Amino acid sequence: MEPMVFNVVRVVGVEPGAELDGTVYDQWVQIDHSGSRFSVFDHMLIMPEHSAGELHEVKLSFMATAVTPERVAHSGVAGNVFSGEVVNVLENGDSFNHIIDVNGLKVHLLEDEKHPVGQYLEIRGRLDLDDMHYPSAEAWEPAGFD
Repeated sequence: MEPMVFNVVRVVGVEPGAELDGTVYDQWVQIDHSGSRFSVFDHMLIMPEHSAGELHEVKLSFMATAVTPERVAHSGVAGNVFSGEVVNVLENGDSFNHIIDVNGLKVHLLEDEKHPVGQYLEIRGRLDLDDMHYPSAEAWEPAGFD
């Protein structure tokens, strides 16, 4: 069974991506999580365009172009480079679904190579929106949105 890790975030804005003849084919969602801003690619147009200011639970994954183990424990973001700790790994057939903690934001990373829990990784790429829904009331307080 695949872990479904969601994060409670505040949507800062939704901007159209590819557009042709008035039709939007994808979009970028700006989110805030615990004071950090992230830009998330929404290729399935999951997030409603009127969501700015709303709280949502989102499942995020990396569309990674490079994954490198880090020599020092570091969590952060610089442009399209993410650093974080592997906090969970689940075997999924011939691949491994890793949960990476980047400044408290939990992000799925599907890789052929297994990275051990506790290892820090540098991941080059982008964040993708895989799923979303409105948060339950219980999720608001721990996320700092009460």
